[in-house]
Amino acid sequence: MYRELILSLSEKISFVKIQPPASEREIARAEKALGHRFPQALKDLLGELNGDRWLLKSVEDICETAQCHREYLLESCPKIDRNIFFADNGCGDCYGYRVADDGTVDENAIWMWEHETDSYHVVAHNIPELIRRYYHDEI
Repeated sequence: MYRELILSLSEKISFVKIQPPASEREIARAEKALGHRFPQALKDLLGELNGDRWLLKSVEDICETAQCHREYLLESCPKIDRNIFFADNGCGDCYGYRVADDGTVDENAIWMWEHETDSYHVVAHNIPELIRRYYHDEI
């Protein structure tokens, strides 16, 4: 599903390179590293393709982003570790799920974190909507 969606939307974008799927083991390690269970939709995405080198991050990139944010931004952006960022716009802003203080993940919205203002807003209700909106330059 995700692979076909991206292929249909990225026909004229040579930068998009769909990567082979992540294994369940890789996904489980990423969940452990972030300290949050991934929503099933994100697991499905990563199990179908491990990033596209354009919008969607690989499991490794998800972990590296979280580690970098925690190491360098946690003091100035105190809730930065309450996110599961799995996509970005290449300009520093990230897309992902928000995690509540009690550890539950909001699976009903994809949030955009704007790095310049440390602000958040909903950009989609699910991953396919995020992908469509991004590729149609709506976000």
